[in-house]
Amino acid sequence: MRPMSLTMSAFGPYAGVEKVDFRMLQGKNIFLITGPTGAGKTTIYDAISYALFGEASGSSRDKDTLRSDFASPEVPTYVELEFSLKGKNYTISRYPQQNRKRARGDGFVFKSAEAYLTLPDGKVISKVNTVDENINNILGINKNQFRQIVMLPQGEFRKLLESDSSEREVIFRKIFGTEAFEAIQRKLDEQKKSIYKKISNTKTQRDTYAKHIEVGEDELLVKLINAEDLNVIEIINRTRELIKNDEGCRKKFIEEIRKLKTKQEQLQKSIIKGEEINKKIKEKAQLQEQYHCYLLKEKEYGEKQILLEKGRKALQVKMVENSFIHGQNNLNTRKLQYNQAEEKLRQWEKNIIICKERLEKEEAKENGRKKLSDSIATLKNLEDKVKVYEEKSLMIIKSRENLRNKENFLKELRLSVKDEKINLEKANKELTEAQRAETLKEKLDRAAYEKELLITEMRNFYKNSEEYIKKVNKHKENSKSFDEFDMKYNEVKTQYELMEENFRRGQAGLLAKNLEEGLECPVCGSTHHPKLAKFIDGVPTEEKLKQAKHDFDKLKQNRDERLQKLSDLNGIIKKSHEILIEQRDKLKAIFTEDITKIEFKNMMHILTSKGKEISGELNSIKEKQQNITKIQEKKVNLENNIKKLSEHIESKEDLIQNTEKEYTEIYGKVKSEEELLISIEKEIPEEIRCFTKLSSKIKELQQCLSTLEKAYRSAQEDYNKANTTYASTKADKEVKYKNIEDATREVELCKEQLNNKIKEAGFKDYTEYTSLKTSEEGINLLEKDISQYWQNLKSLKDRVEKAAKDTEGLSQIHIEELMADLKKTKLQEEDLQGEEKNLFSRINNNNKALKEIEKINKDIGEDEKNYGVIGDLAKIANGDNRDKITFERYVLAAYFDEIINAANVRLRKMAGGRFILKRKEEKGKGAKQQGLELEVFDNYTGKARHVKTLSGGESFKASLALALGLADVVQCHAGGISLDTIFIDEGFGTLDPESLDNAIQCLIDLQNDGRLVGIISHVPELKERVDTRLEIIPTKEGSKTKFHY
Repeated sequence: MRPMSLTMSAFGPYAGVEKVDFRMLQGKNIFLITGPTGAGKTTIYDAISYALFGEASGSSRDKDTLRSDFASPEVPTYVELEFSLKGKNYTISRYPQQNRKRARGDGFVFKSAEAYLTLPDGKVISKVNTVDENINNILGINKNQFRQIVMLPQGEFRKLLESDSSEREVIFRKIFGTEAFEAIQRKLDEQKKSIYKKISNTKTQRDTYAKHIEVGEDELLVKLINAEDLNVIEIINRTRELIKNDEGCRKKFIEEIRKLKTKQEQLQKSIIKGEEINKKIKEKAQLQEQYHCYLLKEKEYGEKQILLEKGRKALQVKMVENSFIHGQNNLNTRKLQYNQAEEKLRQWEKNIIICKERLEKEEAKENGRKKLSDSIATLKNLEDKVKVYEEKSLMIIKSRENLRNKENFLKELRLSVKDEKINLEKANKELTEAQRAETLKEKLDRAAYEKELLITEMRNFYKNSEEYIKKVNKHKENSKSFDEFDMKYNEVKTQYELMEENFRRGQAGLLAKNLEEGLECPVCGSTHHPKLAKFIDGVPTEEKLKQAKHDFDKLKQNRDERLQKLSDLNGIIKKSHEILIEQRDKLKAIFTEDITKIEFKNMMHILTSKGKEISGELNSIKEKQQNITKIQEKKVNLENNIKKLSEHIESKEDLIQNTEKEYTEIYGKVKSEEELLISIEKEIPEEIRCFTKLSSKIKELQQCLSTLEKAYRSAQEDYNKANTTYASTKADKEVKYKNIEDATREVELCKEQLNNKIKEAGFKDYTEYTSLKTSEEGINLLEKDISQYWQNLKSLKDRVEKAAKDTEGLSQIHIEELMADLKKTKLQEEDLQGEEKNLFSRINNNNKALKEIEKINKDIGEDEKNYGVIGDLAKIANGDNRDKITFERYVLAAYFDEIINAANVRLRKMAGGRFILKRKEEKGKGAKQQGLELEVFDNYTGKARHVKTLSGGESFKASLALALGLADVVQCHAGGISLDTIFIDEGFGTLDPESLDNAIQCLIDLQNDGRLVGIISHVPELKERVDTRLEIIPTKEGSKTKFHY
């Protein structure tokens, strides 16, 4: 990044618009910024830093205090920086939050912070957050890194020099783009945790399947499954044996069930056959009983036959009787109709009199109808005037309502403006608080990171201590077991050696037993045997000796194996102890006492307490981080809210003025309309000034008139109708009287015909006929009943004969005994089926469980193999190694070595060869991550020491050399970051003449690389050596700038 021009408006001591054009340097790449104290030299750096990052170059200067006290109210505060980067030009402008004078009227309006970035293609990016993000991406560094490697502000030039490993890691990661290595570390750790979690979950799943095995009455399998540490292989083998036994039992049950089913089939056949025989015997008895009952009814059906014949004769007479009855009914109907006509005639005589009186009454109301008609015409003539009056009244009411709304609206607007001004003041205070919180968050992030690392080390130590103690206890148990076994081994060894000795001796006696004087000895060949070995009874045979040797060798192999396992466990314990000692040393910082004197078991109790304490501190830090994050998240909203509030206030104040003007206009119009309304009121009666009431009155009169006219027409119509109806009713009465006479003659004729027919049918008189007559349907039913009786009687006789033939030689079967036997066999079958189903369910369940357990065992084996590889890689990559260096920090250390080498080239010149910088490679104390620590080697003493022990002048030279070295390495690697500018504020006053001369020469040498160097200093020697100066001239109206060549 190389500045081209810098424009400041009402910024710091610069009252107006002040432009510094760096193009005027004309190829001179080193310049001095001079001027009296307080003139505004550092403000040049502040302006560049504020333009790029929205903050001043020094952490002690607040961005909200940068407005010039010299500036007039109408001049806005802003900074504009034009710079070039990799051959492309960019322009960035920033406006801090400020109160600006209103464009119209008096007073000020609050304006939120603004930022604008113009890219090489002419595209303009706005909004503060978006500009911040883009400028960081373009430069490749953030504000804190900018202060440490490009701009060394007064009082802050030592930060890069004295930063710890963690801080340098963050700086170098951004510069050299090593995020991928850090991502690899994180990915490996995530994979390790994921595989471990998967193995743990899979084992839990396997244990769950094992717990679901149905053990039956196998007590050993119960103990295996209920054990805390499951022996999965033993469980699998034992379960397979259980399944095999269950399958054998199940086959036996199935065979027993088959036999019971065969027996049930035979019983069911016997029951069905018995039920058929019993049914035939029962049916025979029922038929015999029915046949006897039918024989008893034979006389009754003979009498029914006689009644049937008489009923048929009475049916012939009934047709004549029906004609006689019809004639009587007709006569009664004609008499009723005549009486009704006579009564109707009397009623219409009365109606004629009533209708005539009503008509005369309605004719007398003619004058009333005429008056109503005249009144309606008069009211209709007033309709137009009432409409005008009503419209004017409504308009005045609406206008007055509008006036009241305007008054209320103005009142609400004024209250709203007052509230928004209060909210604006509150938002400004909250924004200031949010800006201050950013500095605190960086410290909290660093503290949280260190606490989390410490907790991780404590957890690792605690876990390893637990495992170590378990191994020690196991070693004690195994040692005790080995000692007992070793005693048994020594006893057997002694017995075997004694047996072997007896065998050897016995062999000599056995050989001597068969020797004879003069014969050669098969051992020595001698023929003379002066002293023969004695033969001993009870000597072991060779076979017994071989068996004893085989048993002893097997016992010895077992002992050797136990001894080897004990030795291996001892080696593991020693290695674990070394790791614990190493981990314990890292935790010295959290103990007040000498931890070398504390046992691991006691340390675990202390760590538990300390862990809770540190976790509490971490939770407190995280809570503060969350609060600060919430405050920062509110920052953008606050800035937008402040801008909106300011705009709302200005808009509402303009609206108040416009509303007051509208209120005055409406008020004048209302007064004019009210005077016109008073003149109209005089022409219209008060009760009908409303058009609705007038219309209602007209409608009411029209209804009255209509009612009178309708009543008159109705009276006329009713009178005419009454006269007509009376005449027609009188004629109808005469016709109905003649009908009665005709009906009487017809009844007499039918009566004579009926008496003749009764005599012809053989009945004594009408009484006998009525007692024997019945309907045709009744005759048919009686005839059918008689016929059915004779048919049923014959059918029953045939069936009785057939049933007797079918049951000949058969007897009753006892079905209950057969059913009892069948029920008993079914209960036995159900019991066996229940047992068989339980076995089948257990076999099926256990087979499934075994299948899942074996599948899971295979998966666990593969995962544990992967965990062995990934786990080791994750530990090494994340710094859990001897040197405490992560993968990314190992890569960054290589870059750091290049930076140090480049820095030492200049430091040797500035320090006269006394000091050189070097990366600290020795392992430090504690669990802190290392690899980027810096120390200085003093050639005078021949010893290395921490860079913080350097004096002020020495620190300045080292910091300057380190910043220049970093720029050289970054330029060399071309990692997307261009550092071709450096600004230095003070620091030269701490140097002796020789060091000063060397430092100036190093800066002048930078011109050969085309790098721009800006220096603020009061040291006279600098003014003599550097020709190009930017002079800051203070005046009463504010400072001015001027280049001197």
